[in-house]
Amino acid sequence: MNSVSKAGVADGLRNTAAALLVIGLVIGSEYFFRHYVLFWLPTIGNLAVNDMLALFLVYVLLTVGLGMLLHVNWKQEWTGIGRALREGAASWEFTGFLMALVFGTLLLSVADQLLWGNVRLPMVVSPYRNPAVWLAGAAFWLEVVSRLLVNGVFVPVAEEFLWRGVAQERLLRVFSAPVAIGLTAVLFSLKHALVDASLGRLLAIVAFGIVCGIVARRGNWNRSAALHIIVNTVATIATIVMGLV
Repeated sequence: MNSVSKAGVADGLRNTAAALLVIGLVIGSEYFFRHYVLFWLPTIGNLAVNDMLALFLVYVLLTVGLGMLLHVNWKQEWTGIGRALREGAASWEFTGFLMALVFGTLLLSVADQLLWGNVRLPMVVSPYRNPAVWLAGAAFWLEVVSRLLVNGVFVPVAEEFLWRGVAQERLLRVFSAPVAIGLTAVLFSLKHALVDASLGRLLAIVAFGIVCGIVARRGNWNRSAALHIIVNTVATIATIVMGLV
């Protein structure tokens, strides 16, 4: 093997290892925060609010930490996401991806429920529960606001940066686009399955990850973040409304 080939193999190994390290860090950190830190904090309104707070904390730490290592200009990235949202509203291509995402995930959600909707994975949680409860009377509004801001906006941006902006980009340097996008999507779905301790959304989230991966590949992760924001915000609003009826 010549020196050029050796350098290529070494570079491929470094990129693959970096991608897998980031993915492992994301999965382990989210699991820890949502199953341990969640219960260590005082209950602010209710546990659903604490869950959003745990998500916010873990993804702030991950995005800020990796952003510093990679010298990310977050002001520029947020501007890019805003531009992608505006352009997406006027783009038939973006609308097509959104429709494919909605209908595809709906159909696959049905398949998930039929195939393994009742399968539950083992879950390890903190035995400690902080007894303090703050702002119990404002629980409903705190939950609505936290779900919209965290699950609707912040988490999509953080996840797309970490999964499509960092992990997928490094895998694309090693593998073909279909393999890199597919592998990232499968691991993205696995993360949700492990954290939720359920296979109930396995195929739907793989499809979601593939569409986001294609959108990011055709543009950049700002575009997939914009798409993710729209989907999560609509899903969050629907969840809130259905909880009221």
